[in-house]
Amino acid sequence: MVFSSTTFLLAFLPLVGILYFICPRKLRNALLLVFSLLFYGWGEPKYILIMLFSTVFDYCNGLAIGHFRAVGKPKGAKAVLVVSVVGNLSILGFFKYTDFAITNLNGLLGTAIPALGLLLPIGISFYTFQTMSYTIDVYRGLVPPQRNIIDFSAYVTLFPQLIAGPIVQYKTVADDLENRNRESLAGASAGMQRFVIGLPCERSSPASRHCSNSAVSRRWGWPSPWHCSIWWPWSWGA
Repeated sequence: MVFSSTTFLLAFLPLVGILYFICPRKLRNALLLVFSLLFYGWGEPKYILIMLFSTVFDYCNGLAIGHFRAVGKPKGAKAVLVVSVVGNLSILGFFKYTDFAITNLNGLLGTAIPALGLLLPIGISFYTFQTMSYTIDVYRGLVPPQRNIIDFSAYVTLFPQLIAGPIVQYKTVADDLENRNRESLAGASAGMQRFVIGLPCERSSPASRHCSNSAVSRRWGWPSPWHCSIWWPWSWGA
């Protein structure tokens, strides 16, 4: 599913918006998680498993780092952090560079190793670095480990930025994940204005996007360059 499709604009987006505001606050992260997984799996459901693995992997790593920090074992916390970083980068590198490496190896050595034909899962770079930023924040003591896996999964999978970015550091949204008490119709209205302005960028060429970005930056007083993206401020409690 893409942001400019009629399915998203006329069905998915209005439905999520309505359900979000009528849903009890304590269930809103669960609601966003369910719809984010639906959004991501709309085209290729099998890739959900990779994202869910990364989510559970770093959720457990965060808990382990928090445990070792609490009992005064910094070496144990560092070891878990290394596991997180190496594990995440290995998964990302496998999907992004395995076939590239095989092709170049065949060219250099004259071998005929068959490529694996791997398809790059959509958004894997975004959610990989997001989950990794979480374990780094926990290791540095910037945030406590998130013990609610639903809240953490909502952070990883939130659909407005899942496939197009930007990468969101956990420390910047940790409070909003647990305290959804700042939503307002004014905030939703401002978000929809940004959505409407940014939507044409989804269907435009790179050159016109640059011009649009500059114009939008001047209109809203944002620093340049401003990247076109779909904003959902009330989903973070803005």
